[in-house]
Amino acid sequence: MNTQSEKWRLLTMLAQPATGLLRLCGWVLKPWERIYYTLRLMAQVRNMDASVQCDGKVLVSGTGAISIGSRCRIGSNTELQTNNEGRIILGSDIRINRGCTIVSYAQVAIGDFTIIGEYVTIRDANHGMKTHEPMRYQPHVSEPIAIGSDVWIGRGACILPGVKIGSGSVIGANSVVTRDIPEFAIAAGMPAQVIRQRQ
Repeated sequence: MNTQSEKWRLLTMLAQPATGLLRLCGWVLKPWERIYYTLRLMAQVRNMDASVQCDGKVLVSGTGAISIGSRCRIGSNTELQTNNEGRIILGSDIRINRGCTIVSYAQVAIGDFTIIGEYVTIRDANHGMKTHEPMRYQPHVSEPIAIGSDVWIGRGACILPGVKIGSGSVIGANSVVTRDIPEFAIAAGMPAQVIRQRQ
């Protein structure tokens, strides 16, 4: 018999029990993984309710001026960064999906029941753009961002400095929000514009 086919048969026989064992371990360890990442975030964020859940690793950097309300759920590889006087204030019952970035040099406040899709970026600061020195070395210019309650921000959207998004609004996927959005509006595009009101 061919040596190659013997190796293949042996590999197939070993793969089934090994795969089953890995599935069992994953099923047993998954709840503990969520607890581990939540405790890890709690160690970095002093003002955080114990009911918060983390789906995976949350990256915290900067000053740590962050508060997180009750029953929030934060996706894996979300980044929360505060610099200078910046603060991030998350209300209660907020869902942030994986890969989001929230950076504050002034303040980013997000209201209760807000849903944030994957890979959303919320930044309240830009590099300085004066012509007398390289932008890389200029201080950031910041304006607070205020996002109301029960807002839905679609996947890949970008929220820029100084923006206020009214409660009950919907921001379409991949939109770039450069100006205020009124309550209960549905906005989309680059730059985002109101296309209709929620009924």
